[in-house]
Amino acid sequence: MTNKRRFGLIILVLVLVASIFLLSACHHAKEVVKSARDFEHMGEKPADATMINIDTLGTTTEEKVYNLYSLALTNLRDTPYCAAYNEGIFETYLLGQNNILYDDYIIMKTPTKYFYCNYRAIKDCPIAENALFGDLFRSMGSILSERKYYEKGKEYALHQSNGNNYMDENGLPTTNWNDAEINHIDPIVFNSDDAPNLFVINEHDVLQEYFVPNTAEYEYDATEGYYTIRFELDPELATTKSVIKVKDSVGDKNAYYTYISYEITIWDNGYFRTYDNDSYFAGKVVISMDFKDIYRWEFSYNEEDCGISIYADAAGIKDKY
Repeated sequence: MTNKRRFGLIILVLVLVASIFLLSACHHAKEVVKSARDFEHMGEKPADATMINIDTLGTTTEEKVYNLYSLALTNLRDTPYCAAYNEGIFETYLLGQNNILYDDYIIMKTPTKYFYCNYRAIKDCPIAENALFGDLFRSMGSILSERKYYEKGKEYALHQSNGNNYMDENGLPTTNWNDAEINHIDPIVFNSDDAPNLFVINEHDVLQEYFVPNTAEYEYDATEGYYTIRFELDPELATTKSVIKVKDSVGDKNAYYTYISYEITIWDNGYFRTYDNDSYFAGKVVISMDFKDIYRWEFSYNEEDCGISIYADAAGIKDKY
């Protein structure tokens, strides 16, 4: 073979290799750059033609409010796609100042995948810098972010937690997940063909018999097409599960809830639109203290918002099976 033909063959091989590389690159998964706080369809009414008239759901106001809430909870479980985002705060008043930790919760599900992420970080919290109370406050486990990821059929879910949290350039809590080990936890149940259901946004026991008397009420916005319901729960009756977490985080076995209220908007086809929950509790951390947990949830039922692989928040955990 002449040198000219040999050189031409080498050039052809190099071109073919380069073409294969470029073709392969074009088919790589979409680059993970999007934050899950950027849901494009948050607050949009889901396309379900079912119309709900709250007056058909009971005879008393309490019955109507509770039954509408229960219907929305069932739809949250059964819907194949849902993304929920909460921007909340954890607050205590001490040393003459409000001490605030910021919470971001993200939950997404598809028929086969589930992703949960909670960021918590200090933004305005003088107690954390106080010589007497700072270490105790930090040791409560309050400044801890965590995330979970699960694919249906796997024998375990993936879990990470991290205390290396900070506020980003947009003033939102975040963390460096590269510092956190990945652990295996029990499989997560999140869709209609599973029981029990863990796609939950509330840790209290919401039952009609736990309503504080005369606190349930509702109204209807005919222009936008949604109901607003409000009620309070009896703190002693509704906190069988949730008070355990409070006792552990505060470090006081006698910690207890003092006030629980809800204001929830529900589309008139029976899906959650927003979900606000204020919970007050008390516990002793050297001295007796009062705390507030405030949740402000919004919902999207659009499949585009549930593409877990496109969100930077899920990077580094979803490929670890």
